[in-house]
Amino acid sequence: MFVDVDYPPLMERKVRMIEDTEALRSLLPSFRKATPAASDNPLQGLGLLADSENYLPIGCDLRNLDLLSKVLEDRLKLNEGPCAVAVLFVAEVSVAYMERSASQSVLEWASRYEDVRFCLLEQHLPDGADHPFAQTMLAHFQKLRTPLNAIGTMGEMRSRFEKAGWPRNGIDLRTLWEVWRDETFVSLGERARLDSIEPFDEWEELALFGSHYFLMIATKREGIYDVVTDNGNETAVPSQSSKDKSTSGPPLFSRALHGPQRNRRFGALIPSSADGSSDSIGLHAGLGTKEREHDCTTHVRYSNKSPIDGPPTRFGIMCHTITRIGNTSDLLFVGGRASPEKASASCWLRQSGEWKQVQDLPEGRYRHCTVPFEAVSNDPAVVVFGGKNSKGQILDSWLIWTAKTGWTPLEVESQVNDPALISARFGAAATSFIDIHGRFEGVMIGGMDTSGQTRGDARRFALNPDGKLKVQGWNIEMESRLEPPAHTLARFGAQLVTWKSKLLLIGGVTADNLLTRETEIIDITSTTKIPLRGPRPMLVGTNILGLDEGLLVLGGGATCFSFGTYWNTSCVLTTNQELETAWHVLAKSELPNTQSQSLLEEGTASNASYPSPVSIQRRHISSQREFEEILQTGKPVILTGHSIGACTAAWTPTYLKDHIGADRAVVVHRSPTQKMDFQTKNFSYRTQSFSSFIDAIEHQGDRLYLRALSMDSPGEKPTTLANDFPSIAQDFRLPDELAYVQDNAHSSPLRISGPVTMWLHYDVMANVLCQIQGRKRLLLFPPSDVTRLGFKAGASSSSIDLFSEDPNHEQELLARYPGLARAQPHEALLEAGDILFIPSLWLHTAAPTGGLSVAVNVFFRNLKSAAYAAGRDVYGNRDLAAYEKGRKDVDRVIKAFDDLPSDVRNFYLSRLGMEMLERAVDA
Repeated sequence: MFVDVDYPPLMERKVRMIEDTEALRSLLPSFRKATPAASDNPLQGLGLLADSENYLPIGCDLRNLDLLSKVLEDRLKLNEGPCAVAVLFVAEVSVAYMERSASQSVLEWASRYEDVRFCLLEQHLPDGADHPFAQTMLAHFQKLRTPLNAIGTMGEMRSRFEKAGWPRNGIDLRTLWEVWRDETFVSLGERARLDSIEPFDEWEELALFGSHYFLMIATKREGIYDVVTDNGNETAVPSQSSKDKSTSGPPLFSRALHGPQRNRRFGALIPSSADGSSDSIGLHAGLGTKEREHDCTTHVRYSNKSPIDGPPTRFGIMCHTITRIGNTSDLLFVGGRASPEKASASCWLRQSGEWKQVQDLPEGRYRHCTVPFEAVSNDPAVVVFGGKNSKGQILDSWLIWTAKTGWTPLEVESQVNDPALISARFGAAATSFIDIHGRFEGVMIGGMDTSGQTRGDARRFALNPDGKLKVQGWNIEMESRLEPPAHTLARFGAQLVTWKSKLLLIGGVTADNLLTRETEIIDITSTTKIPLRGPRPMLVGTNILGLDEGLLVLGGGATCFSFGTYWNTSCVLTTNQELETAWHVLAKSELPNTQSQSLLEEGTASNASYPSPVSIQRRHISSQREFEEILQTGKPVILTGHSIGACTAAWTPTYLKDHIGADRAVVVHRSPTQKMDFQTKNFSYRTQSFSSFIDAIEHQGDRLYLRALSMDSPGEKPTTLANDFPSIAQDFRLPDELAYVQDNAHSSPLRISGPVTMWLHYDVMANVLCQIQGRKRLLLFPPSDVTRLGFKAGASSSSIDLFSEDPNHEQELLARYPGLARAQPHEALLEAGDILFIPSLWLHTAAPTGGLSVAVNVFFRNLKSAAYAAGRDVYGNRDLAAYEKGRKDVDRVIKAFDDLPSDVRNFYLSRLGMEMLERAVDA
């Protein structure tokens, strides 16, 4: 029997809902509403609103317990004392709304029954009412005029139950954060399945919410539960255990920064480009009030500082890192994410105050650790560990970056036989320092592993002379002085900050308990707690810098369940209670090259130059899964060391003429200049024998180019090497690791060219370009550069010449296409046997660097078939169905404004255009 008890007006609405809902009535076949005139319902006046075999709705003010007792005794024969009925009382966020004296009476009343259990889900205040989450929660209920009158601590709730007659060892009391981590409630498999349904990255917010709610189960049977007598979880501020050998240092006080502030969290700090300057700092990107940000807010101590710019990222990003390179003032931007399933592999280098894009990570990652280091070669370096990728996989790889080598995997040597020391994790805290021998050493603490557990271990790591990374545990000395270590070290989303020769572990969330004002900041070198006094920031999603006067805390905050979002006011945490900080926000540093601006406002400085290309990563893969990860990352990669068959050795000019047929007629492009231009059609088509075509390139250097077509139906069917060149097809094969390409192949054209440049264009289908003979240079640009490179509306090619050697050509190009200065060129130099993966819509142009070049392209579908336009697609570059339809829709929208004055028409069409661009950036 389920007995539903609440205020009479609410219960009357429930009864009406049951009466009006067939699905509910079918579950309660004997349900009948009580009426005042019903002679068979003597309990009507006592709050029994209806009756059924398994459901009783009772309208009752719980301050009138005599009435409730009468109903239960008369209807259920539930008399006090021994009886055959077991009772489970369930109270979900209800006792806290009552006055404390009234709610205490309920606990006492419930304890009078013999075979009884009480399950209570309730809010509590683990660190007082001034904790930022608690402030937000209490203000929410106060605003609704439903204040939490009886809220307290878990320890107080246990005492109240004991006082009401419940035995101490019959009470189990845990926070929801503890319950979440208990596999008897939620198994590891269930947690993993939840993450596969919807990617999740709000762990700090889940921990804060779960730490402010508790689940209590009480029973009259003694000895059911073990009782922890010194549980810091149950007190407002955990008392210092007699076992805790740590001490407390001078407290810190918060002093707010002056001026208007930009709310953002999970950004990254950008130091000033001035060497050694600590008078200005930028807070870059992160999650803002409405969306992920892409710009940088500059914070300064004095007013005569310039705004600090971040890298020109194409979209808002968060959970990225910006790290000094070695002991220099150069910076490296690494990774981050848009949404949790869109990890970024992008990397940017700041040198002499200028940002340029450099080699991408092997795969996108966010919530990773990056620290300055020094390579074995003594070159300044950055070491990266862990993080999460777009598939939600937690990474265990270590990488090192230098300007000379780009990204290189690090082999790890563990000093002790403990696999956990190098286990995969994300959200750890890390830093590095120079030891007494002048060598870089790193420290890493906490993070979350693949089982969803927050790690409590600390690690130290350094590079051996042989280039291997030595990792060793750092727990023994910590555990000897600081207890319980799990509570202080097992953190997720914390930071390690150097301040006044101290190494501070700051903020984040822990595996078990809520961090309090006493334990949020720990000096791990001396195991000293540094307490916070007075108003304090929420140390989640913040970025912290150690200064002479204190700790500069920028940004941060969290969404507090359904209660609202708490945003920090940036501040300085200082031991000087009277400090008046001079730090303030200088200005919003708007980058000139956000995507929406670049599409409409492509102005550039008069001294702008064509950006240097980024070398495309070269790598060897060993599994189909690795290639599919490359596909998901969506960045070009050169695959090396893979066999593509006998063709790389066999396909000499003589062999090709013998096997294809010297007299076979082929249609080739003939160009009078080195650059072919599809827009102006500066070339002609010529039909000639295959032998004369090869000889003209090999012996005369003619500017000829063959892109094979289908022999049977050149205007109807895409070409394949097997169908159109069967005599040489057996010489070429894709590596097994590229099975996805083979399984989804659209076409495989043979390409043979002389000293002629292919026009800049994009292909809608992704493809792999397999270089077989000769060498080739390609320039590639991301799809976001399409508006900077002279592509007309609806065109898939551009007339821009990016290979001209004319010394004046660069400035002429920039004058005609000013947006080119902000483009992101990527360069590929292909040798025979190399395979270049070209993602869908990446703009590219190619030129041989020698004589004859022979290659095979394999185009393949990497989108759902419904995305591609219906009908013929001979070349694999017909635009997607949505785009073709969209262009027709654009025509209709423009025509709708035809009858308006031109200024009105331009005004509204410009606004619509901007709206589309903003939505494109948001998406």
